[in-house]
Amino acid sequence: MSGNGEFIPNRSDFISQLNLPPVPVINFALSIGTGGGCVTTGPFANITVPFGPVNYSLFPSLLNNPENLAYKPHCLRRDLNPKLTGLWLTSASVESLLKSPNITVFNRVILQGSGPGGLGVHGAGHRSVGMDMIDFFSSPGDPIFFLHHTQIDRLWTLWQKHDPAERQYAISGTGTLLNYPPSPEFQLNDTIDLGKLSPGGPQPIRDFLNTLGGPFCYEYE
Repeated sequence: MSGNGEFIPNRSDFISQLNLPPVPVINFALSIGTGGGCVTTGPFANITVPFGPVNYSLFPSLLNNPENLAYKPHCLRRDLNPKLTGLWLTSASVESLLKSPNITVFNRVILQGSGPGGLGVHGAGHRSVGMDMIDFFSSPGDPIFFLHHTQIDRLWTLWQKHDPAERQYAISGTGTLLNYPPSPEFQLNDTIDLGKLSPGGPQPIRDFLNTLGGPFCYEYE
C-alpha cells in the first residue's frame, strides 16, 4: 500500500459534492484524514500522477473538455481516514451488500450503502484513501486503486456465487454515467471497447461477467 500523505495541519472538514445533472446534488460531509500531502514513504513514494485534479463544474462536458484530459503531473497525494473506514468499510457493510436480492439493489448498496446518506464500500474505499483516489481522472494513478477495485470485483463474484443461475449474467444500468444523458438499458450482447486492453476488438458484456469465461481464467479464494 505504501505510506500516507504528509500531514497538513489546520485543515477544515469539507463537503464532497457530486453534481451530475439531472441527478440531484449529493453532498457528503467528510472529516479530514491523517495526511493530505504528497506520499513520501514506502514503495510508491514520490511517484507522479499524470492527471487531475478535475474541474467538475465543467460537467456535462466532463469527459470531453481538454482541461480535464490535459497532462497535469503532480505528486501522489493521500489523506488516509480511519474514521471513514470505521464507518463504512466494515464486515457489516460487506454482509449487507452480499444480502442484496438482485443486481439493481447490489449496485445501489455498493455505491450508496444500505441507508440514506451513506457510502457504499466502493465510494468509501476511495474516500478513505482520499486526495487523488477521490478524483475521477487521477484515481487510477494511485496504485491502491487497482487493489481496491479487485476487492470490488471479488465481492461481486461472491454475490454471484450465492445464486449462479440467477446472478451470473444479471446486469442493470444504462450506457451512460448515472444515465446522463439518458440512454437505453445495456443488454448482454452490447459490446465494450477496452482499446489496447482488448486487442481482439469490442467484446459483448456477457464475456466480462464470469471470471472463468470469456477472456478470463481466474478465481478468488
